[in-house]
Amino acid sequence: MAKGSGCSMFKDLPSSRILKQITRLNNIAGTTESAYKFDQSKYAKIELFLQQRNIHGPAVGLKKFWRLNLPTLKFHNDDLQFVLTRIATESKADVAACPSKIIVHGVDPKDNLEIDCAGKHSSVILQELVKATGAVGVPADEIPRIKTPQEKESWA
Repeated sequence: MAKGSGCSMFKDLPSSRILKQITRLNNIAGTTESAYKFDQSKYAKIELFLQQRNIHGPAVGLKKFWRLNLPTLKFHNDDLQFVLTRIATESKADVAACPSKIIVHGVDPKDNLEIDCAGKHSSVILQELVKATGAVGVPADEIPRIKTPQEKESWA
């Protein structure tokens, strides 16, 4: 049933268009390991700094975080602003100097947090962000999940 997809963001999607959409929506809603809520009375914005092109080396983890974890965080924190700042690099020296970081802007500017993401895996970046902000995991019963037609047949 599962068929590989050309899109690296959504791997191993089913071949059916409906099942693909269900899988994508369920991936965005996340799991108890990836869904967190931030205290919006403390934080106003989360900003990622990422190279514009040819992301490799120390910035790979932040790119994966942006593609895999950020949609889930945005889904559960709709009122919190998420900003991606893409930095254009033209030479190898620019690439080496390009920051790979996340800045969490507090409601009070003195509460701003900076997380260095260079050379870190996306899961480590997520855990550091959660720890630094005191984000709370979303309970499994609050994470919406769309059932596939096969799962619905088992109800009968």
